[in-house]
Amino acid sequence: MDLVIRNARSFPEGAAVALAVQDGLIAWVGPDAEAPAAARVIDAGGDTLLPAFTESHVHLFLGGTALGQLNLAAVSDTASFHSALRRFAETLAPGEFLCGYAANYEMLGPGTRPDRHALDAAVADRPVFITSTDYHAAWANTAALQLAGILSGAETPPGSEVVMGPDGLATGELREGAAMELVRRLTPTGGRDSTAMIGQEPPGTPDAAMRARDKATILRACHELARHGITSAVNMDGNLYQAGLFTELAEELPIRVKLPMNLTEDQDKARVAALIAQAQAAPVGLLEFGMIKMFMDGVYDTWTAHVVGGYPDDPAHDGPRLISATAFARLCTMADAAGLQIAVHAVGDGAVRAVLDGYQAARTANGPRDSRHRIEHIDTITEADLPRLRDLGVMASMQPVHPPGSAGLPLEPTISIMGRARWPTAFPWARIAAQGTPLAFGTDWPVSPLDPLHCLHCAMARRPWAPGMPDQRLHLADALAAYSAGGAYLGFAENRRGQLRVGMQADVILVTGSLTALAERADAARLTLTLREGEVIWQA
Repeated sequence: MDLVIRNARSFPEGAAVALAVQDGLIAWVGPDAEAPAAARVIDAGGDTLLPAFTESHVHLFLGGTALGQLNLAAVSDTASFHSALRRFAETLAPGEFLCGYAANYEMLGPGTRPDRHALDAAVADRPVFITSTDYHAAWANTAALQLAGILSGAETPPGSEVVMGPDGLATGELREGAAMELVRRLTPTGGRDSTAMIGQEPPGTPDAAMRARDKATILRACHELARHGITSAVNMDGNLYQAGLFTELAEELPIRVKLPMNLTEDQDKARVAALIAQAQAAPVGLLEFGMIKMFMDGVYDTWTAHVVGGYPDDPAHDGPRLISATAFARLCTMADAAGLQIAVHAVGDGAVRAVLDGYQAARTANGPRDSRHRIEHIDTITEADLPRLRDLGVMASMQPVHPPGSAGLPLEPTISIMGRARWPTAFPWARIAAQGTPLAFGTDWPVSPLDPLHCLHCAMARRPWAPGMPDQRLHLADALAAYSAGGAYLGFAENRRGQLRVGMQADVILVTGSLTALAERADAARLTLTLREGEVIWQA
C-alpha cells in the first residue's frame, strides 16, 4: 500500500478504523487492528475520518481577491465601521482604492442603510468600494463615484441601478452587477474577477502581468479551499477569460474545479455559440467544464428577487426577471441539447418557478435524460413548485449559511422585505430532502464564510423566524451527505467519490473535536488533514 491512515475514528460509530490508499484509490477500510502495512503511515490521533467535502457553489476568483480585502462581516455599528476602515486605510498606499466585502445592509445599525456620506465620514481622502454580504449591491464613497464619473448618475441595464438621492446625486448604493462594475472596474483587479458574473469579458485586453496576478489569486483561493477539506468545487464565474486562466492552471490546481460558462439574454449568437463550445471542451488536468450558468434574478435586500405576487410593501412589484421566458427556454433547450448541465441562480419564488418552466421546456423539446440540472439558492419557493423539483429531476444547490439569522447575518431587513407569507417555504432544506430531491451544499464564498464545518453548524442550528414556522434543520448525517455524497452526485461523480468505500478516489479528511457538538457550537470541530486521491494537499 502507498499510504495507511491509522488510529482514526469512524462516523457515526466512533470505532477505531484505518484506511489504506493505493494508486490514489481507497484500497482497504476496516478495523484499525487489521490495517495493512504501507510505505507511509499517518497517525490520525483519534480524529474522525470522513469523505472530503465538495463545495458546490463558490466564486474562486472573487474569493481569492477577497482574501486581500477588508472583511466587514462583524461590523454592526458606525463606530466599529469607522475604526475598521481607518485601520485598513493605514495599510494602503496613498490614494489606493480601499475595498471591503461582506458588509451587511444594516451594518451601521438597525434600520439604517449605508450611503456615500456615511463612507465619507469614515474615509474621504481615497476611493472606497464596499460590497454587500450577498455581492448583489455595493457602496461607494464620493471620491469613488467621482472617479467613475457617476456622481450624477448613469444609465444601467434593467435589473441594475445607480441609486439616486433627492438632491439629484448618486447616494453611493449600486444595485446588481452592471451598476457595481462602473466602480469595480477601477479597483486593483480592474473588474477581471467579477465580469463573468454578468456574462461579460474583462474590459480591455489583460496583459501578461495581469494574467499572472490573476492566476496567483485563483491558486490562492484553491489552496484556501483545500485548507477547509474541500477537494472538488464548482466555480460559478464562467467567461472565456477565466476559462483561459484555469486551463493554464489545470496541472497546478490542488483541487478539482468545474467551471460553467455564463449565458445571458443580451449575448449575440456568436458569443452564445463560443460559450457553449467552451462548455463542451474536454477536461484537462483537474479542470472540467460541461456546465452552463445563468441568473434569473437578484436578491431580496435590493428588491431584485423575482417573486410571485409582489413584495409586501409593493404588491404590484414582482422584482426584475433577468431572462425572458422565451429567451430562457431557448437557452435551456440549446444547452440541454448540447449535453450540458445547467445551473441557474434563483432566489425569489417567481425566479424558481421560471427556472422550472425553462427546464420543462428543454425536456419537452429534447426528451428526458439524466441532466441533473440545478437551481442555485432557492431562498423561497411556492408550495406548488416544491414537488416540481422532484418530478423534473432538478437538483437543489443550497447554502445553509445564507438564511437571515445564520452565519452572523441579521434577520432584518431581509425577512421583512421577503414577507411573512413566504417564511414557511424559505430555505426549505429539510422539506426538499424529505421529498427525495437531491441536495448539495456549498457556501457561495466569498458571499459567506467558506468553512464547511461552520456551514454544517448553520444547517443544524437554524431556528424558525417565528412560532409555528416549519423547522428546516437537518440531522448531522444528512448535512454531511449533502456536502459529500450529494456534491459528488451533482457532479456525476457518485461512483468515484463522496463515500469511504474501496475503489473510490481517496479524497479523505480528518476532523478533530466533536461533530455532534456542531449543532450547538460552530467551533466544536476543526479540520486537520485533507487528501485528494491519496495526496496530502493540506495538513494542520
